[in-house]
Amino acid sequence: MRFKASLALLAFALNAHAQDKPASSNAPSDTNAPTNSNAPSNPSGQPVDLGQVGAKGAADTENNDPNAPNAQAKTAPAIAPTQASLDSIQPQTVLNSRMIRNIAQPNSDYLAIAQYAPSVVNATPNGAGYSSKSGTIRGFQDGQYNVTWDGIPFGDPSAFGHATVSFFPAAVLDHVVIDRGPGTASTVGNATFGGTVSLFSATPAQTPGGYLFSAIGTGASWEEGGVLNSGVISQTGGTTAQLNFDHTRSNGLLENAGFRRNNWAFKIDQPIGDNTVVTLFSSVSDVIWNTFSQITTETANQFGKSFGNLNSDPTSQAFAGYNTDHRRADFEYIGVQSDLGVVRIDNKLYTYALSDEGLGGLDTTLRTPNSKNLADGGVPGTQSLSQYRSWGDIFKIEGDVGHGLTSTTIRAGTWLEHARINQFQQDVDLRTNTPVEFLTNPGKGSLVNSNLAVTNTAQTFVEFVWRPLPGLTITPGYKHINFNRSFDGLQNFIALNNSASYSADLGSVTANYRITPPLSVYAQWAMGFQAPPVSVLQSLAPQQQPLDPQKTLNYQAGVVYKSDTLAADFDGYYIDFANEINSMLETVDGVTNQPVFFNQGGVIYKGLEAEATYQLPHGFAVTVNGSLNSAKSKQTGLTIANAPSTTALFGVLYDRGPFFGSVLTKYVGTRFTGSGEDPNNSNVNLPAYWYTDVVLGFRYKKRLKVQLLVDNLFNRRTATEGNGAAVDPTFYFLPVRNFTLQATVYF
Repeated sequence: MRFKASLALLAFALNAHAQDKPASSNAPSDTNAPTNSNAPSNPSGQPVDLGQVGAKGAADTENNDPNAPNAQAKTAPAIAPTQASLDSIQPQTVLNSRMIRNIAQPNSDYLAIAQYAPSVVNATPNGAGYSSKSGTIRGFQDGQYNVTWDGIPFGDPSAFGHATVSFFPAAVLDHVVIDRGPGTASTVGNATFGGTVSLFSATPAQTPGGYLFSAIGTGASWEEGGVLNSGVISQTGGTTAQLNFDHTRSNGLLENAGFRRNNWAFKIDQPIGDNTVVTLFSSVSDVIWNTFSQITTETANQFGKSFGNLNSDPTSQAFAGYNTDHRRADFEYIGVQSDLGVVRIDNKLYTYALSDEGLGGLDTTLRTPNSKNLADGGVPGTQSLSQYRSWGDIFKIEGDVGHGLTSTTIRAGTWLEHARINQFQQDVDLRTNTPVEFLTNPGKGSLVNSNLAVTNTAQTFVEFVWRPLPGLTITPGYKHINFNRSFDGLQNFIALNNSASYSADLGSVTANYRITPPLSVYAQWAMGFQAPPVSVLQSLAPQQQPLDPQKTLNYQAGVVYKSDTLAADFDGYYIDFANEINSMLETVDGVTNQPVFFNQGGVIYKGLEAEATYQLPHGFAVTVNGSLNSAKSKQTGLTIANAPSTTALFGVLYDRGPFFGSVLTKYVGTRFTGSGEDPNNSNVNLPAYWYTDVVLGFRYKKRLKVQLLVDNLFNRRTATEGNGAAVDPTFYFLPVRNFTLQATVYF
């Protein structure tokens, strides 16, 4: 009913105040151009093309092709590795194509790129792109922030986490936008309260051509890939198409932690008349790697910090051949953008899926001997298969009403998604890969999990982009959320059948004021929401009273400055996180160790963030960004797990003539692991750490680019992540210093 009322209001307003369409904005943005007070606003995180409902997200950067070998960064916005947009309505960092192609490792996943932004922390113990671990934003964990592809939210429907190595490696990325806030009402997703990492594909080029690249590196790493553009095909009405392919293989930077990935992506833009574009996109990925794990300090002292609990002994639970993961992923969508004069519509019909098939030793730390679970020389382990597929549709419609003081864009829409998750796990003897009953589970058989979970999401919204004065945009909005989930099947040897439904009404107000052409300020008040994970249904003890979904109240403000010589921004934030979900193990109906879930208080997140790049003479630039972060429990006043106290990035960049390069140092302050700060357990304390990455590059005319990349130049091996156990805690460490040599040929 709420959505029907929103659309009725929109239709009435448009019929009463229909006006000529404003000029389309396909031209490159001018960082010093004043804002057109009558143009549709561009809230971040949504791509704009032909009147699309939303915005591009990467404004205020130069329009040079960052992939061309002769492209030079002649201004601060062009060379800056991180920056915000003058149109920001919340704290934001844009990592553009130049940064991805000229600074990041070619095999990076999106978290290995995002880690250069303020307040972002990411651990890559096996090397960038070879399985990121525990990427956080302001202390929000994976699953507590949103990730989108061309504006479409995606992730594991069970707990909203993300398989970073399986979706969209650096080779297929055009740019990344990190919005550290819930956005406006039209920002859709299951975990927007922690922010949104928006990933964008490239637009197929208007001229035929492309490039091929190859890279070799430490760990016997090898990568090859390329991009092919069809150019405009006039015989089919202006079709443009792009094919992207990437093959990566490596022995890994940890011992026996091999990695192999193949990724293909295809995109077609098809104009239909002068006012409509249909986009077809498909991406397919196939990844296989050896599943490493954290090691104890004793193990690190014995085997080194590049040991990942994998060996070459077939009689061991830690045998690399037994510990493998095979993931197959695909992502497809059909998008329609149309400017109908009175209204503009944007619709994306999509599906994505992940199949994760794995083997694993029961205890790769080898603390539990084989004989405890299997007699006669057996090697205990598990065989698992987890599969999910989501189908969804995002529809948005907007139109412009009023003039002058009443100039407003009314935007409404809905996001619908249906997802199915199948999970299977059985105990096996890894020597023969046959099902067995472990000695520790007498009478239970070998089948541990075999279940189906189904989720349905519906989010409807309406927002009003009001431009009362030149340069001033105020956007109030409202969103209603319905979320339901069911679970049926075997979980930890027990048959279960549970379901739950959640709903929420969320509001938001954002404002952006362009004080002068190069200077803007913004402010945001917004509500965030996240439904409980599927694990709350995987228990014999469903909660006695329904759990409340996790919610946030976000208060943020900032300032952005952009000129040819300086790109800078500063923000402050305060987030009140409520209804934190926790659990304890209890005996239920005579069954021990059953999780019982409950709402337990919340967390206050607050901090300051800044970033700046200053262009110096002769091709040099200096850059710095950083954050002061606090994330403390309301009940105890103690810091939560994996929330950094500070982050910083600083360094020097160069781009002039045929040469380019950078020297960047990332610093991450102290954190607490496990369950967070604990005065009685010093093992939860993680030290501050830093690492330095170097790039040296050379362009030859217009056809060749060669670059040498060195990660962790000074070979720092500090602990970056741990489990916080009171006895024999385990850790991941910074990867060993590693080199990559890459060559790119353009045609």
